[in-house]
Parts: sequence; C-alpha cells; structure tokens
Amino acid sequence: MRNLIGAKRLFPGALAAGVVLVIGVITVPLIGGRDGGDGVKKPVTAPPVAVPSGLLAVVPGARTADGIQVGFPHTTAGAVSAASEYVDAAASTLDPDYAASVMRVAGDPSNTALPANLAASTVKLRGDLQLPSDGPLDPPVTFQTTAQMYQLRNVAPDEVLVLLLTGSTFVNSHGAMAQTTGVFPVQMHWAAGDWKIQAIGRTGQDYSGLMATPDTQAAVNHGWLALIAASGGAS
Repeated sequence: MRNLIGAKRLFPGALAAGVVLVIGVITVPLIGGRDGGDGVKKPVTAPPVAVPSGLLAVVPGARTADGIQVGFPHTTAGAVSAASEYVDAAASTLDPDYAASVMRVAGDPSNTALPANLAASTVKLRGDLQLPSDGPLDPPVTFQTTAQMYQLRNVAPDEVLVLLLTGSTFVNSHGAMAQTTGVFPVQMHWAAGDWKIQAIGRTGQDYSGLMATPDTQAAVNHGWLALIAASGGAS
C-alpha cells in the first residue's frame, strides 16, 4: 500500500476529473432481429459481456509500440489493462512531445485532437509544478504515475468507460518528493484491432467526488477495486 500525501492535485484539468461501479454480466441488444421459425422476429442479443467485479490482474499487451504495450485482448479486462498502461505512460512524462507520441499510438484514430491535447496538458502540468514550460529537465526531476484501482461504467462489447484511481510522485530539482492522487475517466473504444483511448478527462461528467487515497478503506467505500500489476509484459 502506498501512503500518498500531497497538498494539492497536480494534474491538468484536461486529464483529471471522476464513477459508478458496474458489476456482473450484461447482454447488449443489437439493432434488428431474426426469424425464430414461427414468422415472428426474435430479438438478437450479443454474447454476455464479462464484467470484472473484484480485483483485476492487469493483462499485458501482446507487443510494444513506441515504448508502451499494445495488443490487448478484446475483453473488458483488456480494456482496463490498456487504459492503465496508456494513462501510466501519458501521465508519467514531463515531455510534451512524448505525451503526443503516446496518444498517436494509444488514441482512437477518430479523435485526431488527442496528441495535441495531451501535449498541451503536459505543458500545463510543468507550469503547475513550477518547471520551465519547454526544454529538457535535469535529474532528479521526475513525475511518475501509477494506476492502482479502477471502476467501470457503460460497459459494452466495443466500448467502456474506465475510471482509474492513480498515485503520482513528483521529485523536484532539489530531490524533494511530493505525492498526490488523481481520478482519470478514460473512454475506451475497440478500434483497429485494439483498445484505444477515445477520450480522457473530458467525458462530460465530474468524478472528482470519488477521490480517495488508493488501497485504503476510504477508496473501497467509494467503490474502487484493486489493480494487480502484470507479472510479465510484451516483448
């Protein structure tokens, strides 16, 4: 368990915001129907969507692209795992160019604004941390984010809203450390044979009321479920 401290949230407004837990198994109706042999059209439903209802072991991606794992299974667990991987990468960098690069890999092709938006959010984060807005940063300056718990909403075969409760550690130029938490709503969409981010942060609803320190009873009371790191990764 991490004992996260932090005086204020250090996340840009475009990335930080907040969900309701969806559990069990659902069926998703499709448009249209089929003839049951009696001349009456029968409703057509998709196969049940398995929805995690407890702690989730993160599924590793099948391969890597630009330093992040991709190639996640077409399951709800795969969507959560992809969201965790992508947010960890995009929210752990202080390099706007790399943030944009992550979104070019992880972002839904239909949302062409994502790379530029993430780059702008990274610039804002540097400002919030009282760092220069551009250029390289000398050691020991680092910013590391890890998704630690999750919630789900609006689960369907090809899309799901994944809520991630994260812990972040910032180390400044003097080596002083600050820790904080964040809530990231991530709209995931199955596109081009993989899970992609369709939207992050700006999903039309404020989930900041779900803020809690990860891995605490308070987090559990808010409906958060644990994420367990993958034992292996893509090569």
